[in-house]
Amino acid sequence: MNMLNWLFTATSLSVLLVTVERYSFTTKILLQPYNFIRLHEVVQMCLIILITVLIPILILRELTKNFELLKSPKFFWLVGAFIVGVYFYATGNGVHEVSSFYFNNFCEVDNIQDDLCGSFFINDYYLGNILYFFGAILMTVPLMVIEYLKPVFSFTKKQILITFANSLFFALAIFAYSGFDRVLVGLYYSVIITLIALGMLFLKKDFLKRPYTFYVASSYTIGTLLALIFRLR
Repeated sequence: MNMLNWLFTATSLSVLLVTVERYSFTTKILLQPYNFIRLHEVVQMCLIILITVLIPILILRELTKNFELLKSPKFFWLVGAFIVGVYFYATGNGVHEVSSFYFNNFCEVDNIQDDLCGSFFINDYYLGNILYFFGAILMTVPLMVIEYLKPVFSFTKKQILITFANSLFFALAIFAYSGFDRVLVGLYYSVIITLIALGMLFLKKDFLKRPYTFYVASSYTIGTLLALIFRLR
């Protein structure tokens, strides 16, 4: 299995890590002083999100021939957009995690009665998520554009099947964000990425030369369709 598929596998494992951690003992441990936050939020912000940033950076290295393509101005600006995406992705996650802790621990989540709890709700479900998903778009689309402009891989059918298998795991994360969240921000995000990825994939039908785009298109198409079916059932 080549390095790119190993990175797709790492992405799948990171999705499983997110799920396992959310139901682990870390959600029961309040940190001191004053029970200011749980260990869960710290693990999410300082470890898991870090992992989900490092993996795309390694994918970027693979798609640019160990950053060799960055000597071209057009690729440089695409990577600039990617870096901006990392900033908003991490900032949005921080806003979301902290606000989610306070909203779910100190407010009546189904009956918001004051400005303080209302602000926690907006920061949790809207501001945090919007920044997070905006960053995710900027981390994803430039990589697909780089692959479109200068494909450096030529997968075999066996390799692309491994890519598809990995995409099924990531599709579960897309389904969870898009199908179960209290608001529709995640669903809007997944629909946007699905349309962009499918559009770019079918501009040129050489799937084997654009495995990253194929991976994104497969993951988001499956996850988004499942979410839409679930919400409309």
